[in-house]
Amino acid sequence: MNYLIWFVLFIVAVSDAREHRIPNYLLLTILILSAVDKIIYSPDLSFLFYSFLTGITCFIASLLLYFLRVMAPGDVKLLGVIGFWVGSEHIVGTVYWIGVSSVVVGLLYGLLRLADSPGQFKTLVNKYTMLAQFGASGAKTLQTKKKMSEHYRMPFAPVVVIGLAMHFYFLN
Repeated sequence: MNYLIWFVLFIVAVSDAREHRIPNYLLLTILILSAVDKIIYSPDLSFLFYSFLTGITCFIASLLLYFLRVMAPGDVKLLGVIGFWVGSEHIVGTVYWIGVSSVVVGLLYGLLRLADSPGQFKTLVNKYTMLAQFGASGAKTLQTKKKMSEHYRMPFAPVVVIGLAMHFYFLN
């Protein structure tokens, strides 16, 4: 059953990386597969309740990050489903490894941005040098408006899948 969940997670990660969208039917598939897995392999149904509670907690915490414009709506739903799947006993380690993988992938996206426009690196160094010397008022002169197409967006589902894989790898 876990292989099916991993397969669907892989499809979710590829979909988010290609289209910046996470289809709801894939998240629902993961939710159903993990619920069936928990019902089949656990005779105690209180385990299912605690997994549900962990999923809701992850969803609410991610929803707060969505309101702060840090996450997209699909990422919020994905983290709720992941919280349900891993349950309360593994959620702390999972969040840790998702954080580690987000730093690594974020650094790689930063290097990609630097490789795409090396002249922009000098502008950023000048901006932060002025910010350090003169405070926020001196750095505002270098700020320019960017179109949304010029912003780099990092898909979060591949980061979540990498973090989950790292967690399960280092768990044993």
